[in-house]
Amino acid sequence: MRFLQFLIFVFGFSILYSQTISGKIQTESGSAISDVNVYLDGTKISTVSINDGSFQLDVQGQKSGNLIFQKDNYETNIFPLNQAIGKTVKVIINPQKEIDEVVIIPYTEQDYKDFINYFLDKFLGFDREGATIKNQRTLKFSYDRKNQFLKVKAPQTLIIENKNLGYTIQYNLINFEADYKKKTTSYLGTSFFKENNSKKNTILNRMNAYKGSLMHFLRSLYHNELEKEGFIVNHAKRIKNPSYPTEVELQKLQDHFEIVKAQRISNVPWTDELEAISQKKSKNPEFVMAILKTKIKESEFTKRKDGRLFLDFEDLLMVNYQKYFYEIKKGEFVKASTFSTQSSILHPEALEFEVFPEGNTSEPDLLILEEHFSNQNVSKMLPLDYQFGN
Repeated sequence: MRFLQFLIFVFGFSILYSQTISGKIQTESGSAISDVNVYLDGTKISTVSINDGSFQLDVQGQKSGNLIFQKDNYETNIFPLNQAIGKTVKVIINPQKEIDEVVIIPYTEQDYKDFINYFLDKFLGFDREGATIKNQRTLKFSYDRKNQFLKVKAPQTLIIENKNLGYTIQYNLINFEADYKKKTTSYLGTSFFKENNSKKNTILNRMNAYKGSLMHFLRSLYHNELEKEGFIVNHAKRIKNPSYPTEVELQKLQDHFEIVKAQRISNVPWTDELEAISQKKSKNPEFVMAILKTKIKESEFTKRKDGRLFLDFEDLLMVNYQKYFYEIKKGEFVKASTFSTQSSILHPEALEFEVFPEGNTSEPDLLILEEHFSNQNVSKMLPLDYQFGN
């Protein structure tokens, strides 16, 4: 996760084994800021600053992650937890700059429906009853029609009610982008959870959401338990598809369309050769996945340094998992006898990622996910302090 604009002063020495962070939040001019949400990102650990801007947060034994200072109409601020534990801090946050006006031309109710439905599918998931955003009308959409590129902004903290998993999530959406041409989406935000219920069906839903998830994979990796937990990792790479047109063939297509465009006529001969090239382009992907090595060892794509774990690999990782769903039979949780096979792809856009024991990574927006992992939207998100069976 990239750090946003942030200013924090740390006073005094660390207190051995302390699990508390305390301090005061104020503006640059020294005015205290109350009602600032202070929380450990992705957990149920949170507090709020009081009238004089002071706060105290018990991090409950957590040693890694990001500390978030968030209030609507102020910039969201992020700081590494391990640099603040056991210390007294003074936090300075700035009022948020006015959010750019969003222009959708033509703006119609149908535009809104199209964009909100696309956003909800990618961000929240398809279950409109099980998970809902209570204030989704506050979202702002900006769409570049020429480049088919959608951006979504959230001036207010999103309040997400996840009935299936029994949580209310306060989600601060920092960025959401969708490239319709490339068929890719990405989003970044911070969150904290409030538990609404822990009925048996809710616990069951959490168990099934966890098994085979990215959190499950990263926790298993951190504890050297990939094989025990049922994960298989392969070294993969995308290679040029031999069935896709060559550069020379693509140039012939391009030359034809340039002539048509320049002469503004449509009767330029469309030959059998051009038809064959066009068919090859439409029916075949440009790249195909090649498996270079199966069942690679953890040491081949990670490194450990000073008790810390880092993802360190080139090309792609293909992660396969046999998913057994849990059921309730006679009041007990039972693993089903049948399974479905899940496959996911990981590839980095940064040199190095640290893996934390809670099941998350540094720079999560630069670790690109495809297939199953990429479908794990907010409706399936669990707090980082979740333990299987709770």
